Amino acid sequence: MSLPKIIKSLGKAFIDSPQVRYAAYPVGAGVAAVSDGAAGAWVWSAYVQIVAAATLPDPCWLVGVSFRNGVVEDIDADIAIASGAALAEVDLAIIPLRAILETSVGMGIATPFVLPYPILIRGTPRMAVRIRKDTAASAAGGTLKLWVATAVNG
Repeated sequence: MSLPKIIKSLGKAFIDSPQVRYAAYPVGAGVAAVSDGAAGAWVWSAYVQIVAAATLPDPCWLVGVSFRNGVVEDIDADIAIASGAALAEVDLAIIPLRAILETSVGMGIATPFVLPYPILIRGTPRMAVRIRKDTAASAAGGTLKLWVATAVNG
C-alpha cells in the first residue's frame, strides 16, 4: 500500500468513522500471555499464539490490546505483539505494562492499551505474543486480547 493510500485510510479512520468497526481477538476467552517459567528477569518468553492465520479480517488495523488480571505475582513487564508463522514471528509493537494480582487489590483489573498510531495488518497472518518481566523465572503474566479496526477502506 502506498503512502498516500495509508494516509487516506488513516484519515477515514478519524474523519469518516461511522464506517469503522472494532473487534476483539481471540473471540471468546483471551489468551494466556504468561512467561514460560524458564525465562529469568527481563528475558523474553517463547511466543504464544493469539489467533491462527486466516482469522483476522483483511485488511485490519491493530489499535490496541487488553491485558487482564496478573497471575502468580505483581510484575512490571513488556509484551510484544507479533505476526507471522511459528518461529518466524516479527514484532509489530512492544508495550510496557504493570500487571497486578487480582488478590492484591481484591478485584479484577483489565488494563486497556490503545496504541498512539494504528498498525496496518495485511493478509490474515497468525498473531502471537511474548512477554518479558522484572521478576525471576515464573509463570507470571495475564490474559490478553487484541483490538482491531475493520472496514477502514482506502
